[in-house]
Amino acid sequence: MTSQEVIARLKAMGQPADSHLTPVDGTVAERLRRESGPVGTPEGNGARTEPLARSSGIGAGADTTTVQEPVDERTEAGEPTPGGEPPGEQPPSKEAGDDEPPAKKSKTSGVLKQVAELPILIMLAFGIAVIIKVFLVQAFFIPSASMNPTLVRGDRVLVEKIGYRIGEPKRGQVIVFAQETAGEAPDLPWTEDARNFFRELLGLPTGEETDFIKRVVAVGGDVITYQGNNRQLTVNGEKVDESYIKGGQDTGSTKISRANCEPMQLERTDDGCRVPAGTVFVMGDNRSNSMDSRVFGPVEESEIVGRAWLVIWPPEDFGTL
Repeated sequence: MTSQEVIARLKAMGQPADSHLTPVDGTVAERLRRESGPVGTPEGNGARTEPLARSSGIGAGADTTTVQEPVDERTEAGEPTPGGEPPGEQPPSKEAGDDEPPAKKSKTSGVLKQVAELPILIMLAFGIAVIIKVFLVQAFFIPSASMNPTLVRGDRVLVEKIGYRIGEPKRGQVIVFAQETAGEAPDLPWTEDARNFFRELLGLPTGEETDFIKRVVAVGGDVITYQGNNRQLTVNGEKVDESYIKGGQDTGSTKISRANCEPMQLERTDDGCRVPAGTVFVMGDNRSNSMDSRVFGPVEESEIVGRAWLVIWPPEDFGTL
């Protein structure tokens, strides 16, 4: 709109406009803005135009009316724009290490903590196993058929070690004891020593010593005999029922009589052979196939590892002895 058109409209509204210094009333200026708005101006569409300059300087031959660009009301009100953040606010910057969510970082730290604790737990479990083996209970592997049918090759038994620390062995009990192998033990590398230690921990033969498992038939001070065509065990003159012997009877294994007490390291008496104090006389249930005290003599009580009391393998034979 030219200056002349502006003056003409002002006169039509009763506003004197005979000088470019004459101030224009604000209400009149607003009315003039509405009436002079071009067709298609976004009136009522959420956008508005700023009023004309509060004072219109009218000069000869010059258009002094100034119209500002439309301003979005939401921007003025500080509301968020359609595709971004609220005016004047910047998204928070991420610091180093904040890329992972807290839950994931917590899970990762938990896994690392468990991995770090694993060696300690292994050492603790190993220490407990050694203590149990040395002082309480140990598993043993049956390596031969000398205890058939009570125990067969491949069975595993638990041996308790507390009973003989506070008590004494009794007749009929099945015991485990160690006998050093013949000859001088070879000097083995440390790896073999470690292997033997773990094998012993699991109840397997080590090669340095042989673990025997036999039945106590007499204790220190007892006088025994084992003789006859159908071998009969007598202890202190009384017959012993040995229903556990393989086949129910023994007709040909080594006998015990006054004639062979000395080879068995027993004292000869009028009634048979006396077992020395502090020892036990042991024999296998498979009498015809057992290397026992009839071969190597009585066993010192100090050599007894413990009493076998529970079969743990195979599962079908699980039970006490």
